[in-house]
Amino acid sequence: MKHKIVTGIFIAALLLVGILYYNHPDLILFLTIIIVLYLAITAIGSYQIKLNYYINSLNHTADDSIALTFDDGPDPATTPQILEILKLANLKATFFIIGKNAEKYPELIKAINADGHIIGNHSYSHNSGIGIYSRQKLVDDVNRCSDTIEKITGVRPTIFRPPFGVTNPRYAYLLQTTGLKSIGWTIRSYDTTIENEKKLYNRITSQLKAGSIVLLHDTSTTTIRMLPALINYCNQNNLPVKPINVLTEQ
Repeated sequence: MKHKIVTGIFIAALLLVGILYYNHPDLILFLTIIIVLYLAITAIGSYQIKLNYYINSLNHTADDSIALTFDDGPDPATTPQILEILKLANLKATFFIIGKNAEKYPELIKAINADGHIIGNHSYSHNSGIGIYSRQKLVDDVNRCSDTIEKITGVRPTIFRPPFGVTNPRYAYLLQTTGLKSIGWTIRSYDTTIENEKKLYNRITSQLKAGSIVLLHDTSTTTIRMLPALINYCNQNNLPVKPINVLTEQ
């Protein structure tokens, strides 16, 4: 993984600088600069899933298709509207489900599954502190989500999206232990903060191309208002929409 290579390089750099500048008055400054640079790269790698710094994630499709993915559901106020839009367009998408929401609204999970969409794991708790969970606590949380989804649908998820897109070395252990595949994205829509559907549409379509995986949320009312136009754009530009399981099997 990239972080192991980077760590090795920086350790070597620290040793080399320490040897070459052992008696130099600015040795501490040089070492501090190297350490700060390492910490900056590590932070960027943690928060940019597309860099595949700690784990390998699928961040784009392998063909001319695109994938519409929806995080953080299900939500009884918004998820049914997303499902209806997709049904009218005869499209299949991917829903990364929070386990505790699945427990609250199992009928929505059944509806997503019945419509032929792919259900992925987005952790059970989606806790803001999940990034500092121990390895076992992280595995337990994610397995609880998979158990919940499997209990409702009879199908155990095979794909996983890290909450907030944040990763660290413990996620590598998680994927190895659970056998889940990590799914990132090509386009982060920011549909949870952008309230104007035209602005959201322009943000996505200005970046959209063959191979894009689009991060959306089925909890966003802005996405509901924008989604028909986005689907129309895909149709007009010969960008077929496929679910993630089809993409990972290719």
